[in-house]
Amino acid sequence: MSARNPDTKAEILRIGKQFIQFYGYNAFSYADIARELNVKNAAVHYHFRGKEDLLMALIDNYIENYQLLAKQLQHSKITAIGKLEKFIEPYSCLCESDSICIIGSIASDYNTLPESVKAKISALIDLVMGMVEQTLAEGKKHGELHFSETARTQALLIMTNLAAGVQLARISGKKDYTIIRKALIKQLKG
Repeated sequence: MSARNPDTKAEILRIGKQFIQFYGYNAFSYADIARELNVKNAAVHYHFRGKEDLLMALIDNYIENYQLLAKQLQHSKITAIGKLEKFIEPYSCLCESDSICIIGSIASDYNTLPESVKAKISALIDLVMGMVEQTLAEGKKHGELHFSETARTQALLIMTNLAAGVQLARISGKKDYTIIRKALIKQLKG
């Protein structure tokens, strides 16, 4: 692949995301990406000056995807449970691919990350948590969902259980993730 090939940038992002989700942010280098793509390190640096830039681009992609999902859900007639399933689906895909969520994979490296990346991660978390919290509040208001905690606390419980469930599945197997996923929905149905 040529360094100026527009597909190279997308491939760098794809492989960088895989490495982060499988190994962690600090556990790979641009040399690993270059080797995987069969290009020189300079080709990777051409598109992303450093790992900080790569991670920022990945988080920007997540933010864009969640903003798109928010617009789709806002104008849909999907039930609250259906909307929650849309938030759960990516975690199920991660479990199937033996990966973990981007937040979970960089959490252990958080203290070593540049402040600009930390701010971007916070924006992503705020966006996702806000969407889940809003879905829960609306579902409770319309009698679709039942929970005793605040919508914010319930959103935290759901999202942390999903992230931890995906990580646990790497060790104990996918069946445990499935149990967690089903239990979360069952509890909300009352």
